[in-house]
Amino acid sequence: MTTEAIRGPVRFLTTASFVTTVGSGLYLAGSMLFFTRVVGLSVSGVSTGLAVATLAGILSGLPLGAVADRVGPRGLYVATQAVQATAMFLFPMTHSFAVFLTLVTVAAIGQRGAQAVGGALIARISEPGERTRIRSRLRAVTNLGMGIGAAAAGVALQLDSPAGYTLLILANGLSFLAAAGLLLKIPSVEPVPRPPGARRWEAMRDRPYLALSLLCGVIGFQYDVVSLVLPLWLVSHTEAPRWWLSTLLVVNTAVVVLFQVRATRWVRGPLAASTALRRAGFLSLAGCTALGFAAGVFAPVATALLLVGVLLLSSGELGLAAGAFEISYELAPEHSQGQYQGAFNLADGVVRAASPVVLTTLCLQGGKPGWVVLGILLALCGLATRPLTHWALRTRTLPTPQAALRVG
Repeated sequence: MTTEAIRGPVRFLTTASFVTTVGSGLYLAGSMLFFTRVVGLSVSGVSTGLAVATLAGILSGLPLGAVADRVGPRGLYVATQAVQATAMFLFPMTHSFAVFLTLVTVAAIGQRGAQAVGGALIARISEPGERTRIRSRLRAVTNLGMGIGAAAAGVALQLDSPAGYTLLILANGLSFLAAAGLLLKIPSVEPVPRPPGARRWEAMRDRPYLALSLLCGVIGFQYDVVSLVLPLWLVSHTEAPRWWLSTLLVVNTAVVVLFQVRATRWVRGPLAASTALRRAGFLSLAGCTALGFAAGVFAPVATALLLVGVLLLSSGELGLAAGAFEISYELAPEHSQGQYQGAFNLADGVVRAASPVVLTTLCLQGGKPGWVVLGILLALCGLATRPLTHWALRTRTLPTPQAALRVG
C-alpha cells in the first residue's frame, strides 16, 4: 500500500477526531449545567444516569467491535457518529429522567462503540507498524480539540443562560454530523476473512491479552490523578496558589499534544511496548511521590513539586499510551481487531471505573503515604507487563500483515 493511500484516509480520520473532540469539550464543560438548569433534573439523577450510561457503554464496545470485524468498520464507525448526533439533538426536548437515561445511554454506547470500531478502522487503513503512531497522532489531536472546546465553552458559561447551554449541546451534535461526513470520504474497507476454526469470542478467552489490558487500566489511574485528584489536593492540602492549577492542566495537555507522537518512535513490537509501560510505571511512582510531598511545605516549594510531579506523570502518560496502543494491536489477530479493541477497552474501562474510589482513598485520605502507595502500585503493574507480554507471545503466532484498504 502506498504512503499516499494511507495518508488520505488517516487525514480524514484525524480531522474527524479533532472536530468531534472540540464538540466534546463544549459538551463536557456545560452538560451538567444543561441537564440540571435547563432540563430540570437533579444532580443525583444526572449522576445516576451517567453512571448507568457509562456501564452500558463499556459493555457495548466488545460486541460492536465484533460486528465491525464481520461487516467492515467504516460504515459502522459512521453510524456511531450519527447515533451520538441524534442523542445530542434530542436532549433539548428532554423533560423526564426516563428520556434522559435513554438518550444518555444511547450516546454512551455510540461513544464507547466508536472507540472499538475506530480502532478496527485504523487497523484496516494502515499497516501494522504504523498503527500506534496513528493512534498517538489522534490522541494528540483529541487532547488539543478538547482543550479548545472547553475554552470556547467559557463564553456560554459566562452568559449562564438556558440558550447558551443548549447551544453547547447542539454544537456537539453538529460536530458528530461533520465527522460522519468526513468519515464517508474514507473508502469502504472489507473485513479480513476469519480463518477456519476461529472462536467466536476469542478475545475474551485470551488470558494474557486481558491481563495486559487490566494492567494498562491500573497504570491508567495516572490519567485521573491529574484530572480528578490534583485539583482537590492542590486546594485542600498544599500552600500553592489556586491559579497554579490551571497552569498545571495546560502543561499536561501541552506535553501530550507536543510529544505523544514522538514517544512512539522506539515502541515497535510487544516487547518494546512492555518496556514503555514499565517506564511509565516508574515515572508514575516518581510523579506521585512529588505530588504527595507538595503538602506541608512553603508555597514556592509546593508549587515547584507540583510542577515536577505533573511533568513526570505526563511523561509517563506518553509511554503508557504508546505501549497500550502497541499491545492492543500487535497481540490481536488481524481478523478480530475490532473484537480485541473492544475487549481491551472493556478491561481497561472496568478497572478505571474503580479509579475515583481508589484515588480519593489513597491520596486525599491517605496523604503522603497514600501517594507513595499509589506510585508503588503503578510501578509494580508496569514491571508485571514484561512477563505477561512474554506469556502472550508464547501463546500466539504474530499476525501476518494484511493488505490495507480493500476498497468495496
